[in-house]
Amino acid sequence: MPQDPGSNRSEPETFEWIRTTLKDQEVLWDIGANIGVFSLYAALEKKNKVLSLEPSAESYATLNANIRLNGLDEYIQALCFAGSKTTNLLNLFMKDTSAGASHNSIGSSSNQFGEFDVNGFQSVIAIKLDDLNQIEGVPSPNHIKLDVDGKELEILEGAANILSGINSILVEMEGINLDENLEKIENILAMARLEEELSWRNKGSRRNRLYLRKYSNE
Repeated sequence: MPQDPGSNRSEPETFEWIRTTLKDQEVLWDIGANIGVFSLYAALEKKNKVLSLEPSAESYATLNANIRLNGLDEYIQALCFAGSKTTNLLNLFMKDTSAGASHNSIGSSSNQFGEFDVNGFQSVIAIKLDDLNQIEGVPSPNHIKLDVDGKELEILEGAANILSGINSILVEMEGINLDENLEKIENILAMARLEEELSWRNKGSRRNRLYLRKYSNE
């Protein structure tokens, strides 16, 4: 089951975003789903579809177990993929191989906070989000949650078409994303006509920034 939105360990701002932004019948892509806390929360009312991407085999197995335990098999599609700038086969460098672990990294032993000691490897398909959207049966997103431990910029660089059609995206911003990648990330989102909701910076964990489509593409 999802964590209590009021828990000190959770990201209350992410629960709030899902609760207040996701309309009935809309689709959420949860990129970096881990064991599925936010995917489950988005699908619990059985009014929305969720596509969950999680590259760690251990976390992916727990994600699927949680989906089944909550009777959400018809509402959440889980894929053991990583997002990336291009579609290819890469290694997942694992700081911690256990289910639910974070701060692992695709393609290198460096996450948002720098280099880490590697305790395991796993081969994984890294897929460009624009390529993923071309696969038959994959629902196009209305909203994206992006939390991939420092690889956010690379994923956004492969998502120009997807970004042009979504209504909102919640991006984890800490470490390298604030120190080195912020301008590039903001430029990509601005090109997609997504504007930051500045009030979100001070919510909850303060790790996430929210970008909204405030004007129609028409």
